[in-house]
Amino acid sequence: MGKTKELSKDIRDKMVDLHKAGMGYRTIGKQLGEKATTVGAIIRKWKKFKATVNLPQSGPPCKISPRGASMIIRKGVMSSVEFSVLQA
Repeated sequence: MGKTKELSKDIRDKMVDLHKAGMGYRTIGKQLGEKATTVGAIIRKWKKFKATVNLPQSGPPCKISPRGASMIIRKGVMSSVEFSVLQA
């Protein structure tokens, strides 16, 4: 899945204002032309950080995914088991 365009601060602030007015995610999304999941993500972020600006990444990107790391470990364990079986 590719990276999508960033929403402007005005649109995000408008989403929060409409949410404060009591509107639901679907109605806000239809009014502003965004998906309900996008609206929900913006509102959750606002509730947690009390801000709608995009925050920088908390650290450097991972060199390997957790799934890749577990695959490497699994292959290492399997080869050590096979090696010990061959020696016996």
